[in-house]
Amino acid sequence: MRFDYKTFHIDCTARHDEDGNYYAHARITRSPDDHTAHVEVFESGDLDAFTSEWDAVHCARAWAIEWCDEALA
Repeated sequence: MRFDYKTFHIDCTARHDEDGNYYAHARITRSPDDHTAHVEVFESGDLDAFTSEWDAVHCARAWAIEWCDEALA
């Protein structure tokens, strides 16, 4: 799931592991602005494990939005 939120571009994915679980992951990108001269990329790493891909992506989306809100605070 890819979407834009405020000044960020977010890509949420679910990694399917051999244990049968889906692991939530988010990649957050922010383009250069007045405060930074380069693209910033933030990787969540594996957030949590789920039995469904949809649940994992939904978790990654919620985590990314919360992370963005805190980064802008």
